[in-house]
Amino acid sequence: MATAASTRVPLSARGKDMAMFIYFVSHIPATMFMDLVPIYPSFLGPLIQPLLQFQDWYVETFRDPFMGDRSLIWFNTFLHCEALLQLPFFFFAAWSLYHNKRSIALWICVYSAHVITTVFPILTTLNLTKDENFPFAVSEGQKLFLNCLYTPWVLFPLWMLVESFQRVRTFEAAATQGGSKKKN
Repeated sequence: MATAASTRVPLSARGKDMAMFIYFVSHIPATMFMDLVPIYPSFLGPLIQPLLQFQDWYVETFRDPFMGDRSLIWFNTFLHCEALLQLPFFFFAAWSLYHNKRSIALWICVYSAHVITTVFPILTTLNLTKDENFPFAVSEGQKLFLNCLYTPWVLFPLWMLVESFQRVRTFEAAATQGGSKKKN
């Protein structure tokens, strides 16, 4: 006999989960082919030459001081966290959302808080650093573009944090109510 807990609602019928699923799945290639390129070992150079060229084009075109300045230790630390923590999590989160695993809500809370606290310093640095402290000139238009590029990576995780936290609270309330009914 199937229980309500084991009944699987298709992902296509869960709009918020679908949005999160697309977010995590789309981050896998973006992370592997863009974000992590600066920290790949040098012996991979010949294999990742097209990625390096794309990154050079991106930095030259959009003047992203973070992707363009390999000496920023704090930013490189964020990239290593992305490689070691976030990239594996993208697979786990996508799988869990696809299979409607309730436990993913808590993990998405943790992930979202982590992402917000890494992207917020990027936006703060971009907007409050004096131009002469960047490795190259960044025009106001380029700063605006970079703000538009980075800001969704605060807003969408903020939405996921609120949504997932509400789910955790709902699961917690249901478990508490279920426990009190058993005692009566």
